[in-house]
Amino acid sequence: MQHYFGTIVDGHAILDSAQRHHLVDVRRAQIKERVEIADGADVFLCEVVSLDPLDILVIGKSEERRELDNELILAFATLKSDHNDLIVLKGAELGVSRFVPFVSERTVVKPKEPEDNKILRLRKIALEGAQQCRRAITPKVDGYARFIDVLDIEADIKMFAYEGQAGNSNSLLDIAKSVEKNRSILVVIGPEGGFSDAEAELARDAGFQFVSLGRRILRAETAALYAASVLSAFSEEGK
Repeated sequence: MQHYFGTIVDGHAILDSAQRHHLVDVRRAQIKERVEIADGADVFLCEVVSLDPLDILVIGKSEERRELDNELILAFATLKSDHNDLIVLKGAELGVSRFVPFVSERTVVKPKEPEDNKILRLRKIALEGAQQCRRAITPKVDGYARFIDVLDIEADIKMFAYEGQAGNSNSLLDIAKSVEKNRSILVVIGPEGGFSDAEAELARDAGFQFVSLGRRILRAETAALYAASVLSAFSEEGK
């Protein structure tokens, strides 16, 4: 069954132009075809009753739980090539609620504006990832942030993946096991060259827990998806 994002009004689903185009022109929907429409945190079973004008009738509400029990915020230093696309696509599939790409001291590619075509692309990828795995919400993708601004993001649990003290840090796995549901979690992942000592001290002063991602040094994009996977797995369990 095809899955779309829209708004439910008086028992009917309203789609924006992009979602409508995909349903009518790309997928070539038929009268009486059933589709899923996600509206905020809810997903509805609907039926196409007219194509011109498009009219989608709500039949019922899905009781399936599509989202994690915790809000998961993934802040990652912008990377070279298409690694940012990979983080957002797979992160959306893993249940990340919000992505915060940021520029740190050792970031190789440093955008000059808060938003550009790459951010617009990441937002489209987040939508596609959420749609493909039938999520109830579309993850938010922020514009580029400064590292110092990431430290001010509000969350119940704030974790900083710093390879410089991996042996002296709690493992992400151990922390994930103890997180109660309905808590917001922020995890911060650095660039290809890692964080500087000065950045690590700023994070410590801001109240972040330093976490280890295991015995091996991971590539930045692997670290981001490893963190999302571990936190997603334990949030799925629900405590």
